[in-house]
Amino acid sequence: MNQSEKLLIAIENILSAAPDLVDGVARLKSVGEECKILKEKVFMNQFTKAEQEVFALAIDGHSILEIQYIFYKEEWTIKN
Repeated sequence: MNQSEKLLIAIENILSAAPDLVDGVARLKSVGEECKILKEKVFMNQFTKAEQEVFALAIDGHSILEIQYIFYKEEWTIKN
């Protein structure tokens, strides 16, 4: 068997395993996304409900002033 034939056989072997590799990568991405969601939940559970609400508004792009108006709180309260 010459080098070209060996190379073709190797390529065929790789291509035959490709669907399994694609499935494995998809599963890893899914697990990665689930881990990210779990980390976010654990992170958010460290805060009180009010802190979570302020944090969510800040993430959505609301300014401190807007958040003050929403909760009727002083600036130092929102910052803390």
